[in-house]
Amino acid sequence: MPTFNAADIIGKTLVAKTQVPLLRLPNDDAPTVYTVSPGQSLGVVQSYLLPGTNRSNLYWQFKDQNNNFYYSEHKQGRYDIQELSDQGALTLQQQQAAATEASLSTGDKVFRLIKNALLIGAGVYLVNTIIKKKL
Repeated sequence: MPTFNAADIIGKTLVAKTQVPLLRLPNDDAPTVYTVSPGQSLGVVQSYLLPGTNRSNLYWQFKDQNNNFYYSEHKQGRYDIQELSDQGALTLQQQQAAATEASLSTGDKVFRLIKNALLIGAGVYLVNTIIKKKL
């Protein structure tokens, strides 16, 4: 399961993958005020609250049309990860790969390109040799 940094989700729209209860208060005992069906948008994430008093999990914070906050408890599998990716959210693994790529010098990038070209060339040569022997 891809892992995202919660701060990177702010400003993104969460879409339900399963039924998701919405709450007026960010705590485990708050009553459900609405349930979002799979495929529906929960709204644009305004912020998040980490686990703490009366919160066993992270809670996503949203704002309704009257500027009142509402919340959704984060549970794995509730949200459509592909929708987040489509909005430009990067997983921690993707962020690490991008940082690693950005830290390479031009010489490192050229060397990697040459190495890959040589490997492809060797592969083509071997396949060609095998085909010639079979004919």
